[in-house]
Amino acid sequence: MPRTKESRVAQAKALRGGLSSVVSNHITNISSDLQTSGLPFEDSKSRWAGLSGYMYALPALATPFLWEKGVWILQALLSVTADYYYVNDIHMVHGVDRIFATYNTIRMILIVAACMPMWTVVFALIPLSFYYHGALAKKNIDVQSWIFYHTLWHISGGLLCAIFTYLVRYVYHMGDPAYETI
Repeated sequence: MPRTKESRVAQAKALRGGLSSVVSNHITNISSDLQTSGLPFEDSKSRWAGLSGYMYALPALATPFLWEKGVWILQALLSVTADYYYVNDIHMVHGVDRIFATYNTIRMILIVAACMPMWTVVFALIPLSFYYHGALAKKNIDVQSWIFYHTLWHISGGLLCAIFTYLVRYVYHMGDPAYETI
């Protein structure tokens, strides 16, 4: 059955409303309520959603710079600590992880935009869409969907950050010292 124009418009409005809600909640979660996971579930501990955070260590293998290796290893440790070890507990690691993950997401988008063809920034939509769907699962109190999408956020984000870190550091600007500080 083909969708009507009205159903497409309604779906687009719902998506915009959901997106603004997710962005608004994220801003709140990185500026206040820094000690809770923000998960509305009694028991949300999952090996998949928690331990997949180690995927953010992959970009450490793709950069020649020691400082950047440290950034990615720290991101992986924060992610696993917040999303696995302390996922159901009140702990400051939740806020630190959210702030650091937001910083790294913006940092990677800006690096790719500055160093590679602009169209490549579109790849950021893959992990961001998984983050979005995970946030909606939290809002709808659907723990299995949250686990699924949060795992995909970690896997796709870690892989894409590793790929684009490698491309920026070794392919597009190999040997250019001006890019060491990015």
